[in-house]
Amino acid sequence: MWMFYKKQPSRNLVFPYQATSPTLRKKITYTEDELWEEVDRILAEDPENKFTAGANLYHNLVHCADSSYFCDAETNMSIEEYMSMKRFNIPLSRTIDEADYARLVVFSAIDEEYNALIQQEQDAKVHN
Repeated sequence: MWMFYKKQPSRNLVFPYQATSPTLRKKITYTEDELWEEVDRILAEDPENKFTAGANLYHNLVHCADSSYFCDAETNMSIEEYMSMKRFNIPLSRTIDEADYARLVVFSAIDEEYNALIQQEQDAKVHN
């Protein structure tokens, strides 16, 4: 959500590539598996959950990953569907029992990150 919202441009990285790991603090070779290990290391660095997972990942992965890897067509469609539902007040389903569970989980995660982004923007305005 953060890379999508902040319109993080692609760096055109192609696996395998080298970049400095924000957790290991050294240059490593990234494969898809290594990138997901980096994700795990980033999330493990915040055991108190001071920040949302999306905020942590955005601020760290921007240094070593390509946004296009995470902002694929399926993710973009989910975010656009969520934003349309929010903007036009469209229900996810007629009842909570009829809602698709996987979609609820995805939209819940998007909602948490979207609210964190809005809060960050509001905080920045107050401090400027």
